[in-house]
Amino acid sequence: MQLDTSRFGVLDIPEDSLLVFSSGLIGFSDYTKFVLLEGSAGLSYQWLQSVDDGNLAFVVVEPGLIKPNYEIRIQDDALREIAYQAGDTIGVLAIVTIPRGHPEKATVNLQGPLVLNVTKRKGKQIILNESYPLRYPLRSSQEEAVHNPAEPSPAAVHL
Repeated sequence: MQLDTSRFGVLDIPEDSLLVFSSGLIGFSDYTKFVLLEGSAGLSYQWLQSVDDGNLAFVVVEPGLIKPNYEIRIQDDALREIAYQAGDTIGVLAIVTIPRGHPEKATVNLQGPLVLNVTKRKGKQIILNESYPLRYPLRSSQEEAVHNPAEPSPAAVHL
């Protein structure tokens, strides 16, 4: 399928690469179909591009790369919504907010991660009860990496 986007121009998107968020994202419930696009070479971000609206795209990152020891527990209702079955691959992404003209003030939403059933291409944004912030400064994660240069790890997921 062809997708006309404001950021990337016209893209050929294989149908099997679509991610379906049946409830949409928080604040964007009308947009349910997305595709993940790679960011710039050598950088760890991706774009979550809406297929429903070519003007809508989010920068996303793996939260474990930003906040070491990031852990989430996925409730049964969310697992049902993403059609999880034993053996399916689960992925976790977090949305990055970059204020216009102030990239140094970029933040990551660690409280509302995107949970993906990579196997079935279904996703859901969940709200965590844990004390993760809605706006975790990217700058903090960079400073933490300098002081604790451990190898970044993926988010720990508990089903």
